[in-house]
Amino acid sequence: MEAVTIEAVELRRPAPGLLGFALDAPRPGEGLDSYSFNVSGWALGDEHAVVAIRVLDGERQVAEGAPGRARRDIAQSFAGAEHAGTCGFEVLVRAIELEPSFELEVVAVLADGAEVPLASIGGVRRMMAVPRTPALAPAMLTTIGRSGSKWLAWLLSCHPEVVAFQPLVFEPRVATYWTTVFRALSAPKSYLRQIHTERWDQQHWWLGEGAVPMPAPIELEMGQWLGVEAVHELAASCQQRTEAFYLEVCERSGKTGARYFAEKFLLEPVLLDLVLECFPGAREIVLVRDFRDRLSSVFAWNEKRGERGFGHDAQMSKAEYLTERVRVDAGELLDRWRRRGAAAHLVRYEDLLLEPRATLKALFEYLEVEAGGSALDELLAVATQPSKLLDSHRTVADPTQTIGRWRRDLPAELAEECNELLADVLDAFGYDTELAGVESAR
Repeated sequence: MEAVTIEAVELRRPAPGLLGFALDAPRPGEGLDSYSFNVSGWALGDEHAVVAIRVLDGERQVAEGAPGRARRDIAQSFAGAEHAGTCGFEVLVRAIELEPSFELEVVAVLADGAEVPLASIGGVRRMMAVPRTPALAPAMLTTIGRSGSKWLAWLLSCHPEVVAFQPLVFEPRVATYWTTVFRALSAPKSYLRQIHTERWDQQHWWLGEGAVPMPAPIELEMGQWLGVEAVHELAASCQQRTEAFYLEVCERSGKTGARYFAEKFLLEPVLLDLVLECFPGAREIVLVRDFRDRLSSVFAWNEKRGERGFGHDAQMSKAEYLTERVRVDAGELLDRWRRRGAAAHLVRYEDLLLEPRATLKALFEYLEVEAGGSALDELLAVATQPSKLLDSHRTVADPTQTIGRWRRDLPAELAEECNELLADVLDAFGYDTELAGVESAR
C-alpha cells in the first residue's frame, strides 16, 4: 500500500516574469512508497532570475530549494537565455507533516522578490500505523503563556487518573521533545545518511547537514522500508520513550491507576497533529484566557521579574507587541480550536476561576475519567490548599481579580486598540468587547 498518492497536478497559466516552466514530478495518479516525494521540473526567469522554489501548504512553507540542476534541453530551447542550462529544480516534500488529504502550491521566487505560482498538487497520505498501543495517553494543554496553564496542569494532576510531573516547578515537554526527535530522524536527508554520506566531518552529519545525493538507486526495496516501516518503528520508539517517563513517575509517586499524562504543548499544528497520530487515545484541551487580561498579565509579570518575556522584546512598544505577537497568537489559537472542533475541549480560564466544579466536571467527562461529586470535592480540597509555588506564578494575590484587569491596567488607547484588533477572536471565544468601565492607566 502506497504511503502517498498524488491525485491531481494542475499547472498554472504562464505568468509575467517567466520565460517558461514545467513540472516533471510528481504525476497525477502516482503512488509513492515513502512518506516523502520530490517536486521537480524547471523554471526560467525573464528579466529576473528564479532564485528559489517554494512549496506551500496554505501559508506554511513545507519545502524550499534553489534551481541549479542541469537542463540541456531548456538551454537548447531558450538559446541565449541566462541560467537556461541550470534552471532545473528538485525539492523534497516531507509528507509525514502534511494533512491526510493535502493541497500544495508550488511557487517560483524571482530575484526581485516577486512570487509566481507554478502549480497545485493534491493528494492523500496514509496515516502512520504505530505498531504499539501505549498504556498512557496525553492530555494535551494547547494554549499560550500567561493563560493559567500551570494551574490547570496542577488541577489535572490532582486527579487519580492523570499524572503530571511537578507542573508548578517545571514545564515538562517530554512528548514535545520526543516528537521533535521523531521529526528530525524521520526526514529522508537524515535516515539516508545510514547508507551514504560523504561528510563525516560535519558535526551533525546524521541529521543530514551537508547531505549529498545518493549515488545510485537503493536495492532490495530498502528505500521503501526506510521511508515507511522504519518510520512507523521510529514513531513507536519515541512514543514509548515518552510513555516510559510518565510510567516511571506513576510508579514512584504511587499513581499506578493513571490513564493520562498532562503536558503543555507549543501552539505548532504539525507537532500537535503528530502527537495525536502517535497517541490515538490523546485528548486535546484548548485553554483560553481573555487576551486583554493576558496582555496585562504579561506586562505585570515582566515588571515583577525585571525582564522581558513571552515574546515582548525590549525594542517593542506595547502597541507593537499587541500587533505583532498577541494578535497572531490569538488568531492561531482560534484556528486550532476551530480546526479540531468537537474533538478538542475548550476551557476558559475565567470559568475555571469562577465555576471550578462545573468546569472541571465537564473536562473530566471529556477525558472519560471519574467526574462524580465526591471525587471533585476531594480534588478541589487538595488543589486549592495554599501553595507558595502556585503563588510565585501570580501577579495578584486574589486570582479572581485578574478577570477584567485590562480595564484597570491598560491605557485607554491600548485597550481600544485591543478591542479593535482582537474583536473577531474575542467574540469567537465569548468575551465582551465593550469598553465601558475602562479606567485611565495610572
